[in-house]
Amino acid sequence: MKRNLIILFLMLLIAAVFSGAIYAEDVSKPKVYVNNERLDSETFIAYSGVTMVPFRDIFARYDMEVKWDNVQKIVLASSKDGSIVIKLAQDSNDGYVNNKKYNLTQSPALVNGVLYVNLRFISESIGAKVNYDKPSLSIHITLPKVETE
Repeated sequence: MKRNLIILFLMLLIAAVFSGAIYAEDVSKPKVYVNNERLDSETFIAYSGVTMVPFRDIFARYDMEVKWDNVQKIVLASSKDGSIVIKLAQDSNDGYVNNKKYNLTQSPALVNGVLYVNLRFISESIGAKVNYDKPSLSIHITLPKVETE
């Protein structure tokens, strides 16, 4: 009898874990808008609550030049004028903006061969404003205005 209860408990636990994982996958993909334009990219919310995006997609949208070091697993992105340089390493909680070290709430992660980075950290590093709308599971990013001469 005791053995049957343990087996039943384990089955229920496994079912709960897998049903939660499927549910989380369905609802944890926020829509991202940059200056009211939808970012066509795979996104997900990490267990830490941080929205993650593929590094190439977000840096391209922010018109930044990107270099990837496949040996050290480091991404280096810089603005066209060189005023902003962001350096991130896979699985490292240290991020650098213009050589200033920041502690990341979520380290960049390699998922299915794609390096995902913290959307808020990248966006705020370039001076953008980030607004998360929980009911619609959408993120609205407003880029800083570019000064023209």
